[in-house]
Amino acid sequence: MKAFSKPVKIALLCALALCILLFSCLFAYPASNRRGEQLPQEYAGILRLWHIDSFEGGVGSRAAFLRGAAKIFEKKNGIYVLITVHTPTSAAIAAQDGLPDLLSYGTYLDFAAEIAQPLGGEKFPFATAGGKGYALPWCRGNYFLFTRDGDFSDVSESNTLFSDGGTLMDAAAYTAGLTGNFPVMQSTAAYVQFLNGKYKYMLGTQRDLFRFRTRKAEVQAKALSSFCDLYQYLSILSEEEGKKSAAENFIACVLSEEVQEKLPQIGMLSVSREVYGAEEPALQAAQSVLPERGVNVFLSEETRKELFSVSEAARKGDKNSAKILENILS
Repeated sequence: MKAFSKPVKIALLCALALCILLFSCLFAYPASNRRGEQLPQEYAGILRLWHIDSFEGGVGSRAAFLRGAAKIFEKKNGIYVLITVHTPTSAAIAAQDGLPDLLSYGTYLDFAAEIAQPLGGEKFPFATAGGKGYALPWCRGNYFLFTRDGDFSDVSESNTLFSDGGTLMDAAAYTAGLTGNFPVMQSTAAYVQFLNGKYKYMLGTQRDLFRFRTRKAEVQAKALSSFCDLYQYLSILSEEEGKKSAAENFIACVLSEEVQEKLPQIGMLSVSREVYGAEEPALQAAQSVLPERGVNVFLSEETRKELFSVSEAARKGDKNSAKILENILS
């Protein structure tokens, strides 16, 4: 066989060295991907989760809470969970380069309907489509009436303020029988006006309960049990069998007693468990009854806009809007 020339030998050796280097890198970092993410050496696999907040919580960060749950999962399963916080806009942009394995999100994220995978087990009534379940809530909030010196027997348009935090407050009011032309303010301004004595009552959420505590204000709270849209869901997006199985195990971990009992750390409620005692009377009352009605998490943007519009009109007494709202609510 004819011998190779010296330049060709050098080229072949360089190519061989490059192949060895590339193989070594791939072997050392099996979870590396085009985004530059690398798997810590002590883990055998990786799950990517995007977290999106769509309503104000209680205290602290829901993303930080999920990271705590992820550490429990990682120790038991040897799989690393990479959690990235997004807004709905940034998530939609990032999705153009690929989807994560899991998504944590609230109601009114319409594009989730197009990417969520059906779940094989338990269903939640507000997260189904075509008879299949596509998401499970891992925490929830609640609507409350607050007062400093009332007994909730004389709530009226003249003495009650609504705190608007970008949620379906009008539907909560309408289903609770609070109809009329109530004044509405952005959430921060509302609780300031309430604490200054401008109003006897205020309709708000669990977030306001903790605002009052921060200001050391003594406030009584009455939980409303007629409606809730304050759910934080988990959906599986990956279609890979191995990833789907790991994602199911992660959801099971987050919904376990070990993790759910920690929800008071962020001032949120569990959907399936009682996590508050007598020392938290308002939250204990809220957890005792799961709100009867809600909205499907996969509403289209068009239906979402209609829902907000007809909820306000129904709350103000428009009968036609009330009929439309009744048809939309689950």
